[in-house]
Amino acid sequence: MQPIALTLVAHIAAPIERVFTFLIDPSHFPQWLPACRAAEADGPLKKGAKVKVKFGETRETEFEVVDFKAPSTFGWIERAGRIGSKFFFRLDPNGTETAVTIRDVRAPRNLFGWIKAKFFQKRTAAGLKGLLENLKTALAG
Repeated sequence: MQPIALTLVAHIAAPIERVFTFLIDPSHFPQWLPACRAAEADGPLKKGAKVKVKFGETRETEFEVVDFKAPSTFGWIERAGRIGSKFFFRLDPNGTETAVTIRDVRAPRNLFGWIKAKFFQKRTAAGLKGLLENLKTALAG
């Protein structure tokens, strides 16, 4: 079954190092990751690190960092919850701003999951736009 991917790009008025440092700090996840209420890592984030994330009142999941190259790329795969879903950030300096590309790749395990992911694609895109707006707001000033 083909993965379903969405990609969005935005510009943030902050230097690349500041954006990257903010993104990789689990204590900041609730500020930019929609519905996240807490996140904690098993040590400094690097490739292979695990991050436990709590969403809303009941959902808990674990991310494993699978892409980490300071200060330009950061990505994870979900090891619980939406198993196999991947999320990537690519940062590119653009003068005094940083171009942020986010890519959400869903890998549904069955036909029902694939149909559901396709059906909710607009909602997923809205969530990514919200994430980018949260990031812009958190890094403003």
